[in-house]
Amino acid sequence: MTNIFILDYEVRLKSWVDLRNKLLRQPISDQIIEIDSFWQRVPLSNHYLHPDFIKDWPSPWQLLSDNNYCYYARALGMIYTLLLLGINKLELITAIDDNSNEVVLVLVDDAKYVLNYWPDTVVNNHIESFKITRTLDISPLYSKIG
Repeated sequence: MTNIFILDYEVRLKSWVDLRNKLLRQPISDQIIEIDSFWQRVPLSNHYLHPDFIKDWPSPWQLLSDNNYCYYARALGMIYTLLLLGINKLELITAIDDNSNEVVLVLVDDAKYVLNYWPDTVVNNHIESFKITRTLDISPLYSKIG
């Protein structure tokens, strides 16, 4: 299977729309797993978005167009997908994992689901395994989806 994130913008956009349409009527647990899996495929760079400038972060369409992803940008793609599916009980945090690595996590439904950690671990992650260092205010992101 070809990684859509190495293809052109129209392919990325269509794949993202198709994902959301596919997930519309699925249970939240299936939605969460599919969303994490989709965004885990992005090629990561060291720096793109800074947490102090969340008001300046791109819209979902600009994010797909820029096609540049750090851990924050990958989390942002997950957040936008969740919001457009009507899943609003979200948090964006930075934390330290059990290997002393800084991670950027998307928490859904009071941390029942933890996204943006390791692929295929959404339902196996528990927030107690992380030391939360910062919670980011994601309210500016709501206006970016229209």
